[in-house]
Amino acid sequence: MATKARINIDKYKTLLEEQRVELTRELKRLEDQAAGRSGEQEVVAAEDFDEPGGDAAVDATERQQARAMASEVRQILDLVKEGLRRMEEGSYGICDVCSKPIPAIRLQLIPWTTRCAKCAAGGTG
Repeated sequence: MATKARINIDKYKTLLEEQRVELTRELKRLEDQAAGRSGEQEVVAAEDFDEPGGDAAVDATERQQARAMASEVRQILDLVKEGLRRMEEGSYGICDVCSKPIPAIRLQLIPWTTRCAKCAAGGTG
């Protein structure tokens, strides 16, 4: 049984590491967009508007959306990093609330979760 659990941990570790890389890349893209560092869009936007400053409102809205999305990505990235830390300490896959094992199907869907579905929904484990 311990060998099987170790194989699963390795599988979820790979999933989390892949997600960490992907989320880090997406966060960088969103932060660049929020800071107005997406040069490709700036050239196209400048060509699309006849009036100077006509795209200012659009740019401001897109930057605000990028900031909001970056915040969400950052939160998930933090959870992914926490999942990797929990693996190192040996508490990965154990519910924070009820201390029961989190089912593999839930870990497959949300590998950074720290709660079983029942506890996450507000019930008792």
